[in-house]
Amino acid sequence: MIKLLGFVSLLCYLFYFCNCGSLPTSQQPEQDLITALLIGYNRNIRPYDQVSVDITASLQQIVAIDEKQQIMTSSSFISQTWFDDRLSWNTSNYSITVVMLPVKSLWIPDTMILNSADASGYLTVSDYSLASVYYTGQVYMILPALTVRTRCNLFVRKFPFDKQMCSINLTAWSQGSNRILYTENNSLVIDISGYNEHPLWKLDGTDMIVMQAEDRAPFEDTYNAIISIQLYLQRKPLFFMMNGIFACFILNCVTLLSYSLPFASQIGLCMICFMTYSVYSLNFSSLFPQQSEYLMMITLYFLLSICWTLISMLWFIIYNYFTTKAEMPKSLYIFCGLLQRMFFCCFPSSKQDQQKNFTADNNEIKNFANNEATNIDKQQGISIENMESIRTNSNKVKPIETETANAGVWHE
Repeated sequence: MIKLLGFVSLLCYLFYFCNCGSLPTSQQPEQDLITALLIGYNRNIRPYDQVSVDITASLQQIVAIDEKQQIMTSSSFISQTWFDDRLSWNTSNYSITVVMLPVKSLWIPDTMILNSADASGYLTVSDYSLASVYYTGQVYMILPALTVRTRCNLFVRKFPFDKQMCSINLTAWSQGSNRILYTENNSLVIDISGYNEHPLWKLDGTDMIVMQAEDRAPFEDTYNAIISIQLYLQRKPLFFMMNGIFACFILNCVTLLSYSLPFASQIGLCMICFMTYSVYSLNFSSLFPQQSEYLMMITLYFLLSICWTLISMLWFIIYNYFTTKAEMPKSLYIFCGLLQRMFFCCFPSSKQDQQKNFTADNNEIKNFANNEATNIDKQQGISIENMESIRTNSNKVKPIETETANAGVWHE
């Protein structure tokens, strides 16, 4: 009994003499104000027939963009402001202008993300969420939307030089514009002062517009106001150019250089290029959804590269066949000549041209031999004529002795 009396005395001393568990004197007016504001406050009733809600957004980061699923993941802070006269007070009675109240104890608009890709599109409100209440009744609530996943229709025909427009659409799910009217803050539409740039996407600009949609309540003739936070994005193409387009261009040049290699090396090099094109095509096709609406430019580039390698391989096979086992047609040989001028490749002459050259050489040899024989005959004819002329002249000339002898005889 004595111990019990001692314990009770200790508790009385702690509570009454040491002020244990009580607030300081400077914070007592705030406690009295919050208690007075929340007494008789019903969080299920709107403050007015039509509440005007002003929305602003602070974009922090574009976390990721999934082209295959067409989902954008972003991080932002979304703030909402409205007036509630039930939370106003006279500053003459309380020397306080702003108080912090739990969000779950106040009326808040049922704002949700209309194009959300999550199971629940409502902005997350936890037990730790607080709202700033001004003495005029203005309520300012900011909610961290750290991982917002929204659907975004991506048009990737000009990949990797494409531009996209993704939006975050906010609206009241169960109340039309006759109860909640959304407006945008013209002074600060979207704050990007704390934005962290994405390594693959560049933020070109932002915009916030108000749209109108049909009300989901069938018994009310009104509309729903939709706040659309629009983000204009441009893809940074350097990564895809160096790892896709430039690498494919190098393979095209390798296929071109294979025209100066032997036949076996040409076929092996073309097969390696085929396998590399297939790997690149599979890697890029895994990034985008399966669709048949349009043909991507990079897909067309890969197809043209594969066709170029296929045509080169067929040409190597045809050329090897005609040059080793059969005679090359004249039209095909003319085409070889054109390729020789274009790619500086040396092609052997066809058998017809070889025969023509051989025949031409034989004719030249024969003509040369005939000319030589003619010259020899002419020379021989000239020599024969000279011999005959000499013989004729020798017959006509008389010996001098004979003439002298005859002259002596005559004188005698």
